[in-house]
Amino acid sequence: MIPERICVCLAAGLLLARLAGETPPVDPALKPYEPAPVEAPKGVRYVLPDGSVRLSGAEHVKFILDGFDALFARTHPGFRFSPDLRGTTTAIPFLAHDMTPFGSLGRDISPREVVQFTELNGGPPLEIRVAQASNTSQHLATSLGVYVNSANPTEKLTMEQVARIFTSGTPKGDYLRWGQLGLKGDWAGRRIETVVTPEYTGFGLYMEKAHFGNRPLKSDQEFGETADILKRVGEDPSAIGFAAIGRSAPNTKMLALAPKEGGEYSKGGVEDVISGKYPLHRFVFFYIRRAAGKPVDPFVKEYFRLILSKEGQQIIASESDGYLPLTAAQAAEELAKLD
Repeated sequence: MIPERICVCLAAGLLLARLAGETPPVDPALKPYEPAPVEAPKGVRYVLPDGSVRLSGAEHVKFILDGFDALFARTHPGFRFSPDLRGTTTAIPFLAHDMTPFGSLGRDISPREVVQFTELNGGPPLEIRVAQASNTSQHLATSLGVYVNSANPTEKLTMEQVARIFTSGTPKGDYLRWGQLGLKGDWAGRRIETVVTPEYTGFGLYMEKAHFGNRPLKSDQEFGETADILKRVGEDPSAIGFAAIGRSAPNTKMLALAPKEGGEYSKGGVEDVISGKYPLHRFVFFYIRRAAGKPVDPFVKEYFRLILSKEGQQIIASESDGYLPLTAAQAAEELAKLD
């Protein structure tokens, strides 16, 4: 078990975070962290000349990574860490060349990154979910929402309807006009104008892979930023777009979504995102370099045992306006990947 003095430090830190802003609930069924001894790695490129472990990847995981590092160093004396967070696009190249024990991303690994990593390492990296994306932050990776102009009578959609709007060649046919979604009067003949991010972005890749059956996006207009997408939706009554969840912009509204016809609709509140009820929830991923047929590096496995424990997920929950913790079932699924 974790020493009492460390538990006191964690509790104090969580209390301060709670005073700064409401923290999301942590699943009480998560298993507590019971540290196991592990030796500091040697002879690997991610250990710097001063003996510290370099950790590379997305800059927006700094808060949770600092918390993980501090707890690991306290429970495993002798370990030191040197975060080198230059951005999501650096994570996989550093990992492929053994310059970090794991890479942190705010999105799924892209097909191109998989190919590049596999060419150097003989197989893809091991993907581990460490948190659920933020629901409110403008600086972290977020879940998504579907937005229409506030003049549009539409209030909710199923994910099948979303797919038939934003892609071409759907099995049941594409939606091209608002009348196909039940709108009457002048709205019936209006063309649906789709406003999206480019396919290669994190949002675009996620929608194609997770919800659109790998069909390409159907885009009338493309913008790289949520603010620009919402601005355009607010200017055009016929427009619809997907962007970061929970944003407000003039003349726009976010729709309630259901996973399927007859399913329960949700606008993505914290509990709905954590439970998986909201369809467009996303995860924060860390990727591990694992040689085919060989076990995960013992140090890396122990570090991820910490992340996926109750204490690790409390660190995630303590960040004001930050990422959301995993459920116990999700953490168990990720832990099983390490064996």
